[in-house]
Amino acid sequence: MKKLLLILFSLFFLSSPSVFAEEDLSKINISNLKRLSSSEIIDAFSNTRSIGYYSRDIYGIDFEFEEFNYSNGDFNHLNIFFSASGKWKAYDNKMCFKATQHSLIAPEKMFTCVLIYTSIKEMEYYFYMPGQGIYAKTTLVIPLID
Repeated sequence: MKKLLLILFSLFFLSSPSVFAEEDLSKINISNLKRLSSSEIIDAFSNTRSIGYYSRDIYGIDFEFEEFNYSNGDFNHLNIFFSASGKWKAYDNKMCFKATQHSLIAPEKMFTCVLIYTSIKEMEYYFYMPGQGIYAKTTLVIPLID
């Protein structure tokens, strides 16, 4: 019941248009950012709740997401358009995801890996895919209590 309340509260909180001052992610130069290594990705995202948004240039609109990454390699992802869960890992200095359950598409058979960059501000992480650019930004990472 507590998890359901947390998810409902989070979705309500994230649906508020004033939650984020969305940055135009298409204008971010990754050469001004620091790329995370595999160990830094694990340290930053293992056993956490992340809040952020997707790029308007890639998806047509800015929309928020919430993601839970557990230390056992499981993840849950929520946004206003879909939900997904599956496995995550850090591999070859990339963050990799495989959605084994997805509300819109069939389960993935392979991991999709992205590069993670950070700025000077703590807990701000940029998700980068070659050929696509920066497609999302995490603005808050909260450690989960075991």
